[in-house]
Amino acid sequence: MALQISDALRSGIDTLLSEDGLLITGVFLLFNLGNTVASSTFTEALFDDVIDMGGPGGPGGSAGAGAPGFSMADFTGPFSLDVAVPVAIAMVLLLLVIGQLIKFWGIRLFAEPQEIMDENTSERAVMAVALGGGVAVLTFAASMSSTALNVSGRPLLGGLAGLVSGLLSLIVGLAFVYLLQSIALYDGGYVDTLKHSVARFMDAPAQIIVLLFVLFLLGLIPAIPTMASVVSMVLPGAFDLPSQSILQVTSMVLNAPVKAFSLAVITDAYLQVRADQDDDEF
Repeated sequence: MALQISDALRSGIDTLLSEDGLLITGVFLLFNLGNTVASSTFTEALFDDVIDMGGPGGPGGSAGAGAPGFSMADFTGPFSLDVAVPVAIAMVLLLLVIGQLIKFWGIRLFAEPQEIMDENTSERAVMAVALGGGVAVLTFAASMSSTALNVSGRPLLGGLAGLVSGLLSLIVGLAFVYLLQSIALYDGGYVDTLKHSVARFMDAPAQIIVLLFVLFLLGLIPAIPTMASVVSMVLPGAFDLPSQSILQVTSMVLNAPVKAFSLAVITDAYLQVRADQDDDEF
């Protein structure tokens, strides 16, 4: 079998508890804070912009989101900044690039020196931003199209766009699950790296899908405070919950080790299928 799921999970735990794993976890924690500020700022700026143009709850719109006592800040919490939409978009794109570079650095840090086939770190980092960031931007744009349509009062189109973007994200996420690992640890050009990434997924598609499902279940843990935050906003006083800001910070803290662990697990899975393919060639 090209991919041993138990070996990948065991390697992920060992890596997470190592010095490198703790370092990456700390970096992800700082990144999560910045990303929360950027995403909250973008969501509130987009919502306010739509409302100003006459969307639901705005001038000439229906009540609800714009009703007295409610604002998008109730959803985004205390982490959003009062900036224009172009600035918010720039913040999101900047954090997206930073996120790709952190993952690229983490992958090379987790791998053994002999497993890194291209020593030119700067060129591969540029590829990580161009390819990895490009794929992330496309999926992000698709998902935000649904949000924009919903807040502008076109829920039917928003639902359809959400369905299409969800399917697109699923297909792209599976086909390119090893994309960053291929960029960080392989030595091919842009097209060759894309082909290599898809080929490694096809080496053991069932196993990596199961592994991703396990990681998805693990990712639900940091989502619990986020869901509790929504509940506290929708049903204020119904449950004895901490403040929204505390719940958001808790989610950020829990998310950091989950991200580091997932990165280590998928990196080990990639190295397993690559090693198996190399053995088949000899």
